[in-house]
Amino acid sequence: MPAKGSDGTRTPYLMVGFEGTDIPPALRARLKDGTVGGVVLFSRNVGDARHVRDLCRKIRTAAGGGRPAPLIAIDHEGGRVIRLKDPDFTQFPPARACSLFEGGAETIAEEAGHAMARELRAVGIDITFSPVFDVDSNPRNPVIGDRSFSDRPGEAALLGNAFVRGTTAAGIIPVGKHFPGHGNTETDSHLELPVVRDARKVLESRDLFPFREAVRAGVPALMTAHVFYPALDPGRIATLSPAILRGILREEMRFKGVVFSDALEMKAVADRHPAGEAAVLAAAAGCDAVLVCRGEADQESAAEALTAEVARSPAFRRQTEDSRRRINRLERTVSAAGRPRASLRAVGCRAHRALANLLSERWRGIARASAAGRSGSIGED
Repeated sequence: MPAKGSDGTRTPYLMVGFEGTDIPPALRARLKDGTVGGVVLFSRNVGDARHVRDLCRKIRTAAGGGRPAPLIAIDHEGGRVIRLKDPDFTQFPPARACSLFEGGAETIAEEAGHAMARELRAVGIDITFSPVFDVDSNPRNPVIGDRSFSDRPGEAALLGNAFVRGTTAAGIIPVGKHFPGHGNTETDSHLELPVVRDARKVLESRDLFPFREAVRAGVPALMTAHVFYPALDPGRIATLSPAILRGILREEMRFKGVVFSDALEMKAVADRHPAGEAAVLAAAAGCDAVLVCRGEADQESAAEALTAEVARSPAFRRQTEDSRRRINRLERTVSAAGRPRASLRAVGCRAHRALANLLSERWRGIARASAAGRSGSIGED
């Protein structure tokens, strides 16, 4: 059951996933009473374009009136991280393919962001958890690799910001990730806690640089990394670190947008903190929206713990109100984009497929060169 006593306006913004291709009863109840503010869709939830559009409508209808419609998000980067599949949706290669167009990479990245976002908008999705601003600095990294635009901080920033421009122009909210950088890890935070032991000076010039540029360019939202950086905070991982999220991101970088946590059921967090505790720690650290994408019991624990902490702590309640104001701005941006959404004819249209084919052909050429033993291992991950 949802946490009792919440009107959905005074508790931290909880986003959840679910199992199956229709809304389960527990999620319907949480959406209706406001203890869940948004929904994250995964491959397990979606079918063809009409199914996704209808599912998004059902999610909004389940919440009823009297409050902003739930925000609906999805991971939609291209390459390995794309939830909406053929035959309807255009399949883009990984972000790294954009960097292969010398002299035109920035334009290509912006066009790719725009095309992918148009298809999301057509089916009723509000938010894409992309682009990746991580710098691909470690060839042993099992989770980033070609999801990154580049192994050079300046290029990662330039192309990431171009993708953001294309996405926002199509009426979708982009969320840059994974702050303060997941590029130099050698483990996957879904499975264990990555540790990056580089000095602060190195982190500033490499990992933090694209995020600083993204903030300067006006990126509306960022997602955290479940990574431990002793040089930035010797006691807590980034998602749970006030020093990183409030100190570096809010105070030093002057970021005014929304901070999303990465999913708290990932083992980098879940092996150390139960769901309710993790949700409170993430919100207290500076996450405006807390994600628990699997497990109804964990989602219930998170909702109850957040509600209880608001009642217990005046400082937490004030911080929650600040977070809600930022979320409200994001909701107003989504509302201003207008509904109903674009026509389903945008999904898999000829222009989008032509762009994806252009990128894919260049990408396959590089992959063949690598397989033949030439220099550079781009795309091998």
